[in-house]
Order: sequence, then C-alpha cells, then structure tokens
Amino acid sequence: MDDGKIKQVPPQSPNGIIPSLLGLFEKGRPGIWIGEEVDLGNGDKDMRQKVDVDKFPNLDVSAISLSQKDIDKFYRVFSKEAFWPTIFSFVDKAKFNHLDWQHYLKINKLFAARIAREAEPEALVWIHEYNLWMVPSFLKMMRPDLKIGFFHHTAFPAADIFNTIPWRREIIGSLLMCDFISFHIPRYVENFIDVLRSHTPFERLKTVNVSKHFLTYSMALGVEEMTKMISVEGRTIRLGAQPVGVNYELIDSLIAKKEIAQRIETYRVEAARKDMKRIVSIERMDYVKGPLEKVLAFGEFLKEYPEFRGKVELINVCTPPSKGMRIYDKIRDQVNQAVREINGKYATLDWTPIQYFFQALPFEEVLIQYALADVAWITPLRDGLNLVSKEFVATQGILNQSGVLVLSEFAGASVELPYCVPTNPYDRRSMIESLHQALTMQGDEARLRIKRSLEQIKYYDIHYWGEDFVRELEESNFTNEV
Repeated sequence: MDDGKIKQVPPQSPNGIIPSLLGLFEKGRPGIWIGEEVDLGNGDKDMRQKVDVDKFPNLDVSAISLSQKDIDKFYRVFSKEAFWPTIFSFVDKAKFNHLDWQHYLKINKLFAARIAREAEPEALVWIHEYNLWMVPSFLKMMRPDLKIGFFHHTAFPAADIFNTIPWRREIIGSLLMCDFISFHIPRYVENFIDVLRSHTPFERLKTVNVSKHFLTYSMALGVEEMTKMISVEGRTIRLGAQPVGVNYELIDSLIAKKEIAQRIETYRVEAARKDMKRIVSIERMDYVKGPLEKVLAFGEFLKEYPEFRGKVELINVCTPPSKGMRIYDKIRDQVNQAVREINGKYATLDWTPIQYFFQALPFEEVLIQYALADVAWITPLRDGLNLVSKEFVATQGILNQSGVLVLSEFAGASVELPYCVPTNPYDRRSMIESLHQALTMQGDEARLRIKRSLEQIKYYDIHYWGEDFVRELEESNFTNEV
C-alpha cells in the first residue's frame, strides 16, 4: 500500500526459491502462484492477477488475504515455536499448543480450498515447506485429480525427534496423500522412512545408490542408499533428494558489474595494507545456526593461537529475525555479550578481533564479503541445506580465488561439498582446529578445492533444482487410488 493505492513490486530476494520458480514460467508455462498476503482492506480480496505480463505471460497470482494477527499466530508463533525447533532437533525449545494447532489447520484448509478452486483438471501442485504440512490431506479430498508434490526446505529429523510432535499421525497421513515428496539430501529421506516405520505398514519398492551426487560414509549426514519409491495402502509415492542450488548466473552477472568489481579491488588493496586474514560468517540470528558457539570458539582460538592476534579478524554478520520473533531474543543477547567480552579482552588500538553486524545486507554487499574472505566459517548446529556456503564457493570460483570453506557437518550442503573443511560445531576442539587448518592452508590446495566445488555448484544450480522437481512430479504414478 502506497499513498492509499496498491502497488505491485518484485520480490527483493536475490536467491532461494522465488527466482527459481519464476524461471519455470519464463518460457510460457502456464501456472498459478498461491501465497498469503496481509489483508489491506482494499476491497480486492482474493482477486487473481498477472505476476508480470511481459516476462511471465501465463503466470497468475492468487493471494490469500489474512489478517496480520492470523499470519503472526500461524507463522511467527505456532510454526516457529512448535515445528521449527523440533525439525532441527531442539525439542527442549518446542512449545505445543492445541488451540494454535486448530488455527494452523484452518490456514492450511484455506490454502487447500484456494488450490482446489484455481487448479486446472489434473494440474501439478507444488507445495512448499512445513507451514503447509496439512494441505495435501485437505486437497486430496477436494480434488483427487491433482498431482501433489511437496518440498521440505528445512531438515527432517529422526523418528525419535519427529514423534514428539503431538499431531505426528495427522502430519504423516497428510504427506502420504502426496505423489512426490522431496527433501534436500538422502539423510532426510531416510529419516522420513524411519518415521513411517513407526506409523504405518509400507513397502519399499525401489532404492538407489547416492554416491554419485552425495558423500556417503565420510560425513555426519551421509548415507549410502536412499529409498526412491514406496507403496502405502496401494498408493505409490515417489521420494527424492534435491538440494536447492544457487542462482549462478545472477552471481556471475553481479560480480561482473563495474562498480562491484571496483569496490572489491578497493577493499582488497586496503586489506593488503593491513596484512590481515579475513574470516567471514553470514547467517540469520537463530539458535539453530550456532552463533554463540562460533563466537566462543573464536575466543578460544585466539587464546590457543596467540600468533594470530592482530593478524585475523572475524566479520560476523547476523541477519535479524522477522519482526515479532521473540524466541530469538535470548540468543541475540548472549551473542552480544560474548562479542563484547572477547573484543574487550583482546582488542588493541588498531585491531578489533570481531567485527559484528546485526543487520541484513543487500545481496551485492554479501557477494563483496564473500570475495574479500580468506575463510568462510559456516558452522550451524543444524541446517536443512545452507545456501551461504554455495554462494561463497560460486563467488570465489568465478573470481578464481582461493578462499577456504569451513562447513558444519550438520548442514545439508556438507554432503554435496567434499572439498570443504568439515567441522563439528558441537565440539569446540573441532571448531578451533578446522579454522586453523583453513587459515594455514596453502594457496594451491585451496584454489583446487574451490575449483572442484564450483563444478558441482555450477551444474546443480537453482534452475536444475526447479526443473528436476517438476520432472519427478510429472513422472509420479497418476493411477493412484485415494
């Protein structure tokens, strides 16, 4: 709403699912985008519109108008307080409220009803994320002709964790109404299979070896085989592991811009004068990202390796959570205190060990930080995937540089990137030694690691992900009985 008028503006997100999904419709593929919006009381509620007539002539948007209170309760309160901590195995932080569950069901039913109203006969329906776990159950009853695919952008926990959810049976029952269910990596697929074992009889129809695309034994999240197809009560359901890729073309084009290239060179000259190794960490302020564990490990690193004092700095960028997310207040305060204590202990007149920024950076600024980094220190306690690690590799590779990626074994991307330096964020010794390895790695070895990682990232980019999901959904068995 601008001066009392509704204006349609493009999303600011430079990466992630939005540009990927839009890319599916650039060649004229017809489709309808259904999502939520804040009810602005403009009288045009539920009106179907074009997204962009020139770029996507056959793509419409059909937004579901919800009050700000409904959105907050659905997303910022229930989803983030009940499901988010459970998905990432922080069950001690989960809060299960049965009244909020009823509200969650109401919102999911609204989405299902809108899809049922808008979808053409036998259309493909792609549902995203745990916020909409119950949509398949409602939708299959309303429109049994539709092919339903579901993608989890988060991790998927082991059975003993997932089964703490009071409504686990309803959620699994809903997911089994899908024709295709996909996750980032094979480990999450197998976690889902283990959950199924505790809920319903099923038959594994097909398994596949995953070593061509993913690490197997050498990482905490590695598995050798993955279930590809199951049968449940006569229905055949396909499963997939499809890690989201980066928008490589966008990163390449932005880095090639004259003004960005000039800024990178200017900063690089300044850094050379300082003779300082630069460690970059960019993450959202969230306890699952392990921001406190990282800062404390860096403090211990400076204690154990005093020769690096005045020679290394940690650029720690934490993106604030969405407004109203009170569950992150405690971890924010703990990180602030730890940064102050470490800087207070080790800082000199011309050196501050931790440069801490609690703000969101434009994507161009993020790429500049990647370009200037000697080390990217990406150490979440849990992460469904972690696109930051892939964006760093893309940036360093495009510039033919030798930055080193240190990556948590509990980030999904770790099983895709065999040339990273793995670390265990639960073990401070591992955190310290992996950082030391990265800082002392020879340039030729580091450059070779980036070059080989780049090949993987460039091939399995964000467009590959979107097209691969649609292909799998199209190939799913359409003769299933409901």
